[in-house]
Amino acid sequence: MKIISAKIIAATIGLGGLLAISACNRQETPSETREDVAEAQREGNQEVAEQTADATTEAAENRADIVKADDSAEVREARSDAMKENADANQDVADAKAKADYDVAKEKCESLPAAQQDGCKNAAEATYDAAKARAEQTKDATKDAAGN
Repeated sequence: MKIISAKIIAATIGLGGLLAISACNRQETPSETREDVAEAQREGNQEVAEQTADATTEAAENRADIVKADDSAEVREARSDAMKENADANQDVADAKAKADYDVAKEKCESLPAAQQDGCKNAAEATYDAAKARAEQTKDATKDAAGN
């Protein structure tokens, strides 16, 4: 009796795990996808707005530092520092935008049949990685121009 009960419990747990795994890649309904995409867009827009506000504040502070500089050497140093700091801030904005786009793309992938979702998500991740790499390259080029 105990052996049968243990087998039933093990089978139930195994079936539950299988159902949980298969649910991960199930095709969402159009309404589920719309809701998830809208939420990802809201969250992404919020993060991009926050990073943009931070970048704008950083740029204003850097302009003020340039104006306060007393001589040409200080002006050059303030401009160089401003370029570097603005490059970092601009990368943060670009990264936030890339992440927002990635999150939306992943949500859209869930509207596809289960067999197509992995490929879609891999493509979304590749696009995300490329966007982050471009942001990093732009930052590095700007900092190089500023004279590390």
